[in-house]
Amino acid sequence: MSDDALEMSDDALPPKVCKALSLFLPPEDHRMKRLAGKALRLRSNIPWGKGLSSSSADVLSVLYVVNDYLRTGFTPEDLYRIAARVEPTDPCLSSDVVLFKQHAGVTEQSIPLPPLTLLYFDAAADREVSTLDLARPYAGDAPGFFDELLRRFLHKAAEKDYAGIFDCITGSAVYNQAIVTLPRFHEYHELALDAQAGLMVAHSGTIIGLLVRPGQTASLYERLVRMANRYRPTDVHIENYSSPIS
Repeated sequence: MSDDALEMSDDALPPKVCKALSLFLPPEDHRMKRLAGKALRLRSNIPWGKGLSSSSADVLSVLYVVNDYLRTGFTPEDLYRIAARVEPTDPCLSSDVVLFKQHAGVTEQSIPLPPLTLLYFDAAADREVSTLDLARPYAGDAPGFFDELLRRFLHKAAEKDYAGIFDCITGSAVYNQAIVTLPRFHEYHELALDAQAGLMVAHSGTIIGLLVRPGQTASLYERLVRMANRYRPTDVHIENYSSPIS
C-alpha cells in the first residue's frame, strides 16, 4: 500500500495488520484511492501472547472493515488466505467450530458438537508467547499422532460422544506440554480426569481450561476457582457453546 493510501491514527496499527493491508490489493488498484485521507483505528481487549487469537482478530477485523468499505466483495475465505500470508491464522470470522488449515487460511469443514461449557483462565499471567517465535520441536511421531487424534475427534463429534471428545481434547493438551509447558499442569490434568472433563490448552499461549457438559458447570467452577487461585488471584471465565449445525 502506498504511503498516502492510509492515514495512520494516533494509535498506530500493529505491524502484522499493516502487512496484511499491503497484501489486500495492489497499491495501484483504483479502489485503494478511496482510502486516501481516511483514518483507521484499531482497539482490542484481547490480551496478547495468551493463545486467544489476538493477532488473527486484529488482522481479520481490519481486513473485514476495509473489504466492506471498499465493497471489494472478498469472502471470509479470501480474507483468511490473505491473513495466512502474514502468519498462521485462526478462523475468527467463522460463527462455528471448524477444521481449519492455519498456514493456508483454508476452512475444510464445520464440526457439529453437542452443547459444551468452557471454564478457562490464564495459567501463567507473567508469560507471553509469540506465535512466530515459538519453536515446535515435535517428536517424530507427531504427524501420525495428530492425524489419528483428528480422525478420532471428528468421529466422536459426529456421534456427540462427550467422553470421546474430552479424551481427544485432553490428549492434545498433554502432547503440547512438550511445546508450551504450563505450571501445575498435572494438577489440572488430574482434575479433568476425576471430573471426566476435557482439558484444553492454547497451543501457542498460556490459557488452560476445562471443557464440560453444561450440567457440570456449577460444581466444577468452584473447584477450578479454588485451584487456580491457590497461589495468585486469577479470574476464571465461562463460555457456553451450542453448535448451530448439530
